[in-house]
Amino acid sequence: MTDRQKLEVFSEILQYRTVSRQPGEVPDMKPFMEIAEYLKKAFPQVHRHFRREVVGGGSLLFTLQGADLSLKPIMLTAHLDVVPADDGENWLEPPFSGKLRDGRVWGRGAIDYKAGVSGMLQACEDILETGFTPDRTVILAFGHDEEVGGETGAAEIVRILTDRGVSLSSVLDEGGYIYSYPWMERDVAVIGLAEKGYLTLRLTAHGVQGHASVPEINTAAGRLCSCLAELEKNQFKAKLCSPVEMMLRATSDMLRGFPAGSDRSPTPAEMMHIIEKWPSGNALVRTTTAITMIRGSSKENIIPAEPYALVNFRAVPGDSSMDILKHVRSVAEPLGVDVRYEDSNLVHEPSGIASMDTDEYRAIQAAVRDIWPDIPVVPGVFPAATDSRHYCIIADNVYRFEPVHLGQDGLGALHSEGESVSVEDYLNAVNFYTFFVRSVSSA
Repeated sequence: MTDRQKLEVFSEILQYRTVSRQPGEVPDMKPFMEIAEYLKKAFPQVHRHFRREVVGGGSLLFTLQGADLSLKPIMLTAHLDVVPADDGENWLEPPFSGKLRDGRVWGRGAIDYKAGVSGMLQACEDILETGFTPDRTVILAFGHDEEVGGETGAAEIVRILTDRGVSLSSVLDEGGYIYSYPWMERDVAVIGLAEKGYLTLRLTAHGVQGHASVPEINTAAGRLCSCLAELEKNQFKAKLCSPVEMMLRATSDMLRGFPAGSDRSPTPAEMMHIIEKWPSGNALVRTTTAITMIRGSSKENIIPAEPYALVNFRAVPGDSSMDILKHVRSVAEPLGVDVRYEDSNLVHEPSGIASMDTDEYRAIQAAVRDIWPDIPVVPGVFPAATDSRHYCIIADNVYRFEPVHLGQDGLGALHSEGESVSVEDYLNAVNFYTFFVRSVSSA
């Protein structure tokens, strides 16, 4: 397949409206069935040599049996579902056009994470066309509900593999990228060795519903607002987990302007207090507090009896959901605000930390250096959540790296209006996955 043909396949994949729905909403599964049929046509070698299974109504599980059954399988995973694109009003190209323009491929999911779906399948297609047969079993897993928790996709794949007695050597997922951090003088490739935890709490204040013309001096809404202000004022303490400490140590000579005229590099502790000034840096070194939803009454002249807010927390390794709950209650209860889990099924602790002393980590590192020799490769932590939280259960190590440049938008590029990826990055992603699969599937 020529590069142009590979780009046309990727463009076609972006045109399927595989939008995930929130729990309780009826999902439209037709686009997932349609994209699965298209993948059969686009990647015939993969479908000839891999065993393909549909899981949970929309997820896809591919297995290529290795010659040496004593070797644990490897998994590469991405997701088919995308977040909504609203009406696409502020997009330069329609969000499901897959348009190739100005050296970029435009469309919802271009980065998050159809570049992985298409890139991984294309890499395996190219490898199989050469007659390659792996020593180690290769598994590809593409979830259909990652954006809403992965409970019917990745979690169900884990149950199936567990029933089969499958234990993975490693998983490669999204969650590390080529970052342009605002505090660094140049780009850096970050391999995520862990990801932060996830927890949303509902904070509710209780009072008396009434007419806005005769309010009490201290209303329930006022107490709730005071509580939220106190939570923002009393942030969790910054701390360095080992992957972030290693990242800061490895990039200390790249820090912008520390300090002018200094004859030494900053220590990780010094860097921690410098980078926390930026949201992207703060997320690496602190359990974050994000007030995301607030609800009062249904009308502007009604005093609400039970106003509430949802607050989302992402815990760094070393903090736990119980630490968060204890902290929030210590702030909220003196103000008469109740605290409870919004959904106990969506409480996830920070993941374990993957080892850097493995063939898989070295293969990721070598692949990046082969394609981008001038970009430093360092470990780190992913501040958001991925399907890998499910796969951790059956894998020795989980690594998070998608070989694309995020640019100045950072993680905001993933769900942005006008989501796109450069042509160069997509073709390099295919090369990256090809290098990785060849390296780690051979004994």
